[in-house]
This record gives sequence, C-alpha cells and structure tokens, in this order.
Amino acid sequence: MASMDFIGMELHSSRMWRWSSVKRVLQLMKRLEMNALIFHQNDLIDQLVYPEKYFDYDLMWKRWPVRLHTIENNRHYIKRVIDEAKSLGINFYLEVKELYYPEALLEIIPELRNTDGTVCASHPFWWEFLQAKTQELLAMLPEIAGIIVSPATRESKVSISTNTCKCERCQQTKDLDWYRRLLEAMYQPLSANGKRLILRDFSYTADQQNISIDAASLVSKDIVIALKNTPHDFYPTFPNNPRIGKTNGHLQWVEFDTWGQFFGIGFFPCSVVEDMKERIQYNIEHGVTGIWLRTDWEVLTEGSSFNSFNLLNVFAGGILAQNPDVDVDVIYQAWTDYGLLSALQSESCLKDPVSPSTPTATQKLKEFMIASWSVMKKAVYVRGHVIHEDMMFPLSMKMAFDMMVKIHGRDDWEPGASKLVEPTCENIEFILKEKREAIEEVNHLPDILQPKTLGLPSELVEELEIMLDLYKYYVLGFYYCTAVCYLTKYAQHTQEIEDVKKAEKLLEELTEHKKKLSVRLEGTTYPHYVYWLLDTKRLEKLISDIKKHLLLIQPIVEK
Repeated sequence: MASMDFIGMELHSSRMWRWSSVKRVLQLMKRLEMNALIFHQNDLIDQLVYPEKYFDYDLMWKRWPVRLHTIENNRHYIKRVIDEAKSLGINFYLEVKELYYPEALLEIIPELRNTDGTVCASHPFWWEFLQAKTQELLAMLPEIAGIIVSPATRESKVSISTNTCKCERCQQTKDLDWYRRLLEAMYQPLSANGKRLILRDFSYTADQQNISIDAASLVSKDIVIALKNTPHDFYPTFPNNPRIGKTNGHLQWVEFDTWGQFFGIGFFPCSVVEDMKERIQYNIEHGVTGIWLRTDWEVLTEGSSFNSFNLLNVFAGGILAQNPDVDVDVIYQAWTDYGLLSALQSESCLKDPVSPSTPTATQKLKEFMIASWSVMKKAVYVRGHVIHEDMMFPLSMKMAFDMMVKIHGRDDWEPGASKLVEPTCENIEFILKEKREAIEEVNHLPDILQPKTLGLPSELVEELEIMLDLYKYYVLGFYYCTAVCYLTKYAQHTQEIEDVKKAEKLLEELTEHKKKLSVRLEGTTYPHYVYWLLDTKRLEKLISDIKKHLLLIQPIVEK
C-alpha cells in the first residue's frame, strides 16, 4: 500500500507553549520522519493577531496593554517553533475553531451583541473580521503552511450550528451558506499566499458534518477535508467515519487520538496499534493521503502521550503512515527501543525514556497493552457506547444514559444503535457480564506485565505496580456505577420490590467501594489527573442521585 504524504503530530494542551515539550516532540517527529507539526487551540489566531484593522497599537496600549504584549510574546515564540520545525523539514499548521474573537471586540462593534445578550452569528461583519485576522496572521507569520478550521463544532464562540440569536437574518440564514461564507473568508487570503485551508470535520451530528463538507466544495476543491477516524470523536469502539472516501473529490486527511481521551487518558495505558493498522489500511483504500496524531487534550494539563506508555500509539501512527503493511511487532520494538515513560510523572518533569533490558520485555509489554485495551473497552464502554465523561465516573444516572445515547450517541451513524443499551432485562444481563469480564481481566494484568521482570529501574517498577493497583479500583468503580444505574432504571420501569432491592444492594456495594477508594487515595500525592480518573466526589454525587431515584420508587412499590 502507498504511504501517506502528510504525517502530522498535534499538540492540543498548554504544553505547546512549553519549549522543552515541543523540542522533544520535534525530535521524535524527526526520528519517525513525520512532516507536519500542528498546534491546536480554539482561539490560537486571536492569540497571535490584534487585528490592527480594529485594534491599532495606540488603542491596544491604552485599553488592553496586557493583550498587546501577550500577542507580541506569542508571535516571537511561535516564530521560533516554526524556524526549528523548518530546520527539520517539518511544516507548521495552526488548528482553530471559528468563529472566535477577543471579548474586547464587542466593545468596538457593540451591534454584534443583541439586547438579550446573544451574539448574532449572521452579522456580515464576521466575514470581514475573519478575513482581516487571517491576513494579519499571514503577514506576521508568513512561513506557516496552513490553517485547520472546525466551523461546525459547538465549541467555538459563535457557530450557526448552535446559534441562539433570534433575529430575522439569522432565522433566514441557511447553515450551508454560513459555512461557505466562513470558509471563503479564510480561503481567499490563504490561497493568495500559497497556504492550505483544511476543513476539520468536528460535528456533533451527521447533518452538520455533511453540510460543512458540501460548503467547502462550493468554495474550492483545493480545500482539504480532515476527518476524525471515527464519527464525532475519537471512540475506538465506533465504526469508521462514513465520510472517509466520500469528500466530494477533495484531498482528505484523517485524524487519530494516540493519548486516550476516551481510553484511559494515558494513565491507564492501552494499545490501539492493531485498530490503527486496520483503519489506516482502510483509509488508504478510500483515497486518504494524510493522517495526523493528537497527543494530548486542551482541558487537561500535564498529561500527554509523551509521559505515558501510550507513546506506543504515536509510534504506530508514524510507522504505519509510511508502511501500512508493516508487522506490528516492528512498532512494539521501535517503542521499547526508544524507551518507556511513566504517567506517574507529570509531563513537564520531562523524564528521560527508559528502555527495558530483558529480552522478553517487549513481548510482555505488547501482551499487556493489548490486554489492557480489552479491559478498557469492557470497563468504560457499554456495548461500544460511551458511558463515561472523558474517563471520569458518571455524576448521575441521567448523565450516564445521556452520554450513551445523546452526547456521544451512535444513532446518527448507526440507526438503532441505542437499542443495545436500553435498560431491558436481556441487555442488562449482557452489560453486567461485560463489566464482570473487565474485572476478571484487570486482575490478570499484573501477571501479564510482571513489572519486576522487565529490566527497568526500581522507581519505574514501583510506579507500574501503583498504576496496576489503581486500575483495579477504577474498573470495579465502573462496574458498580454502570450496574447501579441500570438496575435503578430497570426498577423504575418494573416498580417491583425485588428489583428495587437489587438496586439498593448494588448501591450499598458502590458506597463501600467509594469508602475503600477514599482510604486508598488518602495521603497520596499523585499527578492531579489520577484524581480526575478516580474522583470519589463524583461517586458521592452518583450515590446521592441514585438514592433519590430509589426513594421515589418506594412509595409506589409499597402501595
């Protein structure tokens, strides 16, 4: 199979502003022969331009001097990144969500905001503003290779997909036309300067996904279409993104998560190597010419693929993009040759990677990483559906079910998929069996990895043993959270006293597990994301929520 032309690495969190982290990324990119560095921050353009058309220097100095100097600092820093990347043969791209704007703009152009506080998404000023800031960006940093933009997400400040303005113009504006005008405003200055515009498909619905891609076709076939490898977000249990191979003739790139926003956030590591191999082969068969790899997440600091065993997945993407037929053992060996990094050390500590010294270590690590993925998909997914909130325990029964069927629902891309997670007797039996298998498998992980036999420093061995111990608490926590939500939901439906008692029993077990976890974590000083994963306060809230639901059933049952 052909190799990819575009092989990118993405930094999404604040570590992009830390030179030590960027330097390590560039060094590994050179090692893996990757050719595109991507900085992803929603308002990144606004952190690099005023723009002077609306915020001239005198006004900035008079009213917003901190923003003025922050932008000056950021420009010099990003220029250094671009220069260093260029010296290694690596292009630099910005990834943003639009529309974004500095809050001060509403003081300069007050008519953008309505009397009810909403911001008008269809105001014609936006296209002038977006073009102006794109032009200024190119003037300040002419060596960028292009911009990746997500216009259909609800995570930007203004988007037609989540517009709350009720003005007549907004009501008459078609989503297709809005996306077209946004893309035109950016494409024109980029194209005139020989730069690429890439439309990133980050849509919460299939409808918005299709409309935004069609809008790009109305602007120019030169716009690259970037798709997540799975629809909506990075869920390894989901099918391939259905628009792969169906991008109206546009050049297409596909994005992968290597860190684990939806599979352990790097602390509980697992391999998606085998999954990536199949998907990259599928992508190439469907005309994809580029991929890029996300290595962290904007809202969580100090965690990335670069202080995790999940750096394995970065090696997988880099190697498979150039040789999709490579034996996966080559990937595992390349990873261990580079060395291992512990997620019990914050990313900014920048520890040196450590290679295991025993001849059987790579095979044991491979078996562990594969086995851990089997645990993860059974523990934090429900028949392939997302029940967690970015790897955290659910806060309430409603949130658990909303995660599965609304927020991260599959029905838009697989009609009827949610029937698999309905709280029926048959489904519950299958779901709890899945969770019990996860418990059995996580208990077996230490026997697979055998940290003391890998030829690693004692400090790293101890950290692996801590991770494996906490993994058991985590998986058991998801068993209880899932079980109590389902049995309570089922009891609400049947109104049978026996079903209520089953739910109450599970609630008692969850309460006891929360106590044990609290004792286990008491006095510890792990990186903060460990407590994100094992947040006992969230368990307390779920317990309180379930109690309320069960109390509402009781009077009905007693009658």
